[in-house]
Amino acid sequence: MISKIELQSVIEKYHLNGLIESVKWSIDDKKQLTINFTSPTREMIGTLIHTDFPLPKSEVGINDTTQLDKLLSITSGDLMLNFFKEKNILTKLLISDNQYNLDYTLADLFIIPKSGTYNGPEEYDIETTLTDEVVTALIKAKNALSNSENVVIKPGLLGLEFTFGGDVEHANKVTYAVQNLEINTGNAFTLIYNSSLLKEILVANRDMESGRIHINSNGLMKLTFDHKTFTSLYYIVAKEQ
Repeated sequence: MISKIELQSVIEKYHLNGLIESVKWSIDDKKQLTINFTSPTREMIGTLIHTDFPLPKSEVGINDTTQLDKLLSITSGDLMLNFFKEKNILTKLLISDNQYNLDYTLADLFIIPKSGTYNGPEEYDIETTLTDEVVTALIKAKNALSNSENVVIKPGLLGLEFTFGGDVEHANKVTYAVQNLEINTGNAFTLIYNSSLLKEILVANRDMESGRIHINSNGLMKLTFDHKTFTSLYYIVAKEQ
């Protein structure tokens, strides 16, 4: 059993409002679900881990997450999950609540794009906690300039500054400074990231219990979020300037 809200939250953290459709769900013999995913532009890779997922050991292909989400939208309460097999091949994800029995067709794993993983050094120049207040403020700043696709991030006098609207001099801008930083080096930097991607990650993880952001002056951003039953991790690379 898993609640509808929790299953939708798991999906939301890799789906990112329709950005990523095709992934592999890997469930081990300890009921740990692992989903690795990569954005279509290859500027972001991520991993979601759920520690108590109610399905048996398996690897299955989810090729149309939007359709799966639409099926889940008509359910309510706690859900029963199971698989349907044909000739020892898992072909359907079965979902049921008190009213509905749903069949979701699983995809051949060969058509699921391979996801990258980050194996580089975990060294960052600046780290800070992502509180509810910070996450809400950053989402509001992006929404105020919804047509802009850039956010400039740099250390400033008030903290780690996020400037939505890009680096064009004569443009509308919103700047928000995150304080209480852990600074591991004196390196100065100015980095530009995809603001829409950052927003979708923050929106998808608003139910977090805790979150952290780490930035390396070379352009790597790491975002981590913890929930009582799952964790989500994202690596984003800065745009070329």
